Amino acid sequence: MTVPQIGKPFIAIHLLLLLSLLPGIGRLTLSAALAGVPPAKEREVEEDTDGDGTINRIAVFDSMGNIKRLEIDSNKDGRMDRFQYYKRGRVIRIERDTDFDDQIDCLDYFASGKITRQEKIDKEKRIYQIVLFDEKELPLLIKKDTSGSGYFDTIYYFTDGKITSSTTDTDENGKVNVWQKYHDNKPVEQKTDNDEDGKVESIVLYDRDGFPEKSRHDLDRDGKMECFRFYRNGQLARQQKDTNLDGRMDSVIIFQDNQPVEQKIDSNLDGRFDTFTTFRQGIPRTRNRDTNHDGNVDYFSQFDAAGRIMQVKEDTRHCGRIDRIRFFEKGVPVRIQSDADGDGFLETVTYLQKRKMYLQARDSNRDGNPDISIFFNSEEERQRVEMDTDFDGKIDTWQMYHDNRLVSQEQDENKDGSVDLKVFYRNGEKKKLVKDSNHDGYFEITEWFDRPDWSMVMEQDVNRDGKIESRFCYRDGVLRLKEIDEDGDDRLDLREYYNKDGRLIKSEEKDSNATSLNIVWFYNEDEEPVRAEKDTDNDGRTDIWFFYKKGRITTVEEDTNKDGRPDLWEQYDDAEVLSRREKDLDFDGKPDVVEP
Repeated sequence: MTVPQIGKPFIAIHLLLLLSLLPGIGRLTLSAALAGVPPAKEREVEEDTDGDGTINRIAVFDSMGNIKRLEIDSNKDGRMDRFQYYKRGRVIRIERDTDFDDQIDCLDYFASGKITRQEKIDKEKRIYQIVLFDEKELPLLIKKDTSGSGYFDTIYYFTDGKITSSTTDTDENGKVNVWQKYHDNKPVEQKTDNDEDGKVESIVLYDRDGFPEKSRHDLDRDGKMECFRFYRNGQLARQQKDTNLDGRMDSVIIFQDNQPVEQKIDSNLDGRFDTFTTFRQGIPRTRNRDTNHDGNVDYFSQFDAAGRIMQVKEDTRHCGRIDRIRFFEKGVPVRIQSDADGDGFLETVTYLQKRKMYLQARDSNRDGNPDISIFFNSEEERQRVEMDTDFDGKIDTWQMYHDNRLVSQEQDENKDGSVDLKVFYRNGEKKKLVKDSNHDGYFEITEWFDRPDWSMVMEQDVNRDGKIESRFCYRDGVLRLKEIDEDGDDRLDLREYYNKDGRLIKSEEKDSNATSLNIVWFYNEDEEPVRAEKDTDNDGRTDIWFFYKKGRITTVEEDTNKDGRPDLWEQYDDAEVLSRREKDLDFDGKPDVVEP
């Protein structure tokens, strides 16, 4: 039987039918074969696979008609973004532009028709990820450059296409410091040695769904885990710390949606929590503390929406009452209310500017109006103090300071609106006081506090002539000396001496014809005169002596010849009438004449 020969038209028809049934690459290869005679050079075949009028596939054949390259426009934007390279009919490399920016960012390499390696490229044309595949075209190993430095810092290991472990070199110094284990493509454990000292600082354990379940951390890197974290559905729910490793937690933080909502701290590690903080959207809202660790909260603070301190209430005396409240604006202190005397009333308000005091007001009588106002300079030194000493709502006392020391004080004692008392200080000590006691506008009284031997010396100029008329000298608050110039001639008319108890013991005065104090009086404990001495001729020597008893004169002795000895004696009765007179005529100290 002779086998019929198939003619060329028959073959061509069947090949065209086969071409219509083959996928793209097969059709292109077969089209080259239909040419009959192999082309003499490389040839391109363009194709519009969806019939929209735009070429979206170009096949390049070599001179033998074998597919060499295939270009594909996968997103139909008119630009080729996938390039497949062939050798002997098998793909050996695929280049892709996955983000369609006209730059190749993924390279796939094939051997024997199977993918063996994949490289991903960044915008700077650096390889940032390499994937190696096994014989089953399953991932075997992945290397990643997570920082973009050009160094592959993270490596993932696979078995049968499933990830089993990974390592990371976070500081890219060639030493692995993060190890992670996986099961069923889900993490089960992660260990971290951040300082690369060979001691793990954190261990994270994951649940069956691959979410963190609990972890342990060595935050101070002493080789011991003191921080413990617990998670719910992969989110941090609770953190505990045992910083001194005594088995008791000294810090507990409760989280919600990965943000803290409540915190308790045992700051002195005595086993009792003493600091309590609440949070709003992860930002502190309140913080209360037991500052003296007696079991009672004595410090209460509030924060604004930005987490800045807004108000602090304190029981600084730890007596169960708030005695200080601090107010803040944008975290900066602006005002402080305090109970300085501990009576339960916040009578003192301090105002601050740029964290420094500039005014302090005090309401001593609790009437709602400050009765003392203290003004400070930029160095928080007192400059001026204003006081309402009688609480009538009007300032009556002003104090001025320099270098934080009192230099002067003025007072309006009768509340007429005019200053009638001024006190001056030097080096913080009172030196001088002037006073307008009759409120006529003239300061007629001056008190000195720096006079030698005296604690205070008071001088008076009552007639406003600028001359001192009287002077009173005090020691330890007791009058010890008084001097009077009654006629304003700048010469004393009277001087009185007092003992430490303020009792008059001696006085000096002058009679109308004397030029100095020529009469001296001596007094007993009842301030009664017991003796007097007089210098009648102003020669500085006594020439008459007077003796008294219960305020009545009893005896008078006189030195008539100025020899310093009496030569005339007079005696007086209870009615102060002369009863006897004796005279020494020859001045031998003995009476020669007696007159009854």
